[in-house]
Amino acid sequence: MVKRSAQLEVDLDLVVHNLRLVRKTLAAGPLRPDGTPPQVAAVLKGNAYGLGSVPVAGELLSAGVEMLAVSCLPEALELRRAFPAAPILVMGHIPTEYLGAAAGAGIRTMLFDLDQAQALSRVSETLGTRTPVHLKIDTGLNRLGIKPDAGTAQLIAHMAALPGIHLEGIFTHLALRDEPSDTGQFRLFERVLAEARVGGVEFPLRHACDSIGMLRYPEFRLDLVRVGGILFGNKPLRTPSADALDVRTPVALRARISRVRLIAEGEGTSYDETWRAPKGGAWLATVPVGYADGYSRRLSTRAEAIVRGRRVPLTGLVMMDQLILDVTRVPEVEEGDEVLLLGRWGSDEIGIAELADWGGTNRNEVISTIGRRVPRVYHKAGKIDWECDYLDPA
Repeated sequence: MVKRSAQLEVDLDLVVHNLRLVRKTLAAGPLRPDGTPPQVAAVLKGNAYGLGSVPVAGELLSAGVEMLAVSCLPEALELRRAFPAAPILVMGHIPTEYLGAAAGAGIRTMLFDLDQAQALSRVSETLGTRTPVHLKIDTGLNRLGIKPDAGTAQLIAHMAALPGIHLEGIFTHLALRDEPSDTGQFRLFERVLAEARVGGVEFPLRHACDSIGMLRYPEFRLDLVRVGGILFGNKPLRTPSADALDVRTPVALRARISRVRLIAEGEGTSYDETWRAPKGGAWLATVPVGYADGYSRRLSTRAEAIVRGRRVPLTGLVMMDQLILDVTRVPEVEEGDEVLLLGRWGSDEIGIAELADWGGTNRNEVISTIGRRVPRVYHKAGKIDWECDYLDPA
């Protein structure tokens, strides 16, 4: 039973709908050498961009997604406990002292360093296993990865010879600045693949594309694409091929008004009183959601919400636990009324992109920062499937 008057609703059917759009797109584009479409790795880092990694992963696995991808080992271990046989890839760095935990759990590991590869090989041999790894190549993002040089092919061959690891994949990440830059990165990645092939090393899974790259550059899809944002309602921007896709938003952030009060002309709201009531005063509604819940302080005085089907402005600064709306234009408003902060109400919608614009951020941040104290309510076939309250697991 959810014990807060704020909750994030997740429509699992719409997540699967977006996965099917990805599948359809891949089937219509360049195929792999064996004639099959590229595989799909569902990126579930950041608690599935805030939606909840375990319930989302369960639906995606049931829908046939080939791999789950996360950023760090604890995220992978959470999924492993729920899905003992699922292919899970950690795309970020795993400290050397925790490689044994990854190998013991059958977690696919990203590597970009020979010392780490040797350490993983040793611990895998001790455990009597052979750990699948994906090599990361840094083609220009300058984040993580092997920086290609004259010795890269030899380094890859050395790693391939280690007995405790299996080079299942190799990947890079495009900076997505512009087409010439992205193409240059991809050509560098191709050169690394060609040099490795000459050295006798082939990779079953080559990948370079995230959600944006998949749609902008069909020829870069290779064997697998890593999609996250598009599954959760974020249609890639500045990508003409995305315009025709019926990407659905599967989330809604709702709360209930805790207090309604009339204030006089000139009275202020919230800290610093950055907003003051106009002539005639204003009716204000207090809502128990704040920046500790992931509703950013940058939305202060910029954002809108929907109350009884009408848009109302946010007044003053967003506080840690609460925000205040001007509901003067909704005279029938009452305490306990529902407030929609993100999602659809009839024909109107406060979308992820609109919230991102108000907050001066990107769309993935809008949903991925929704905090643990906001309960998640999952819907399937139009009904509540189950509820998740991180602060009250019982």
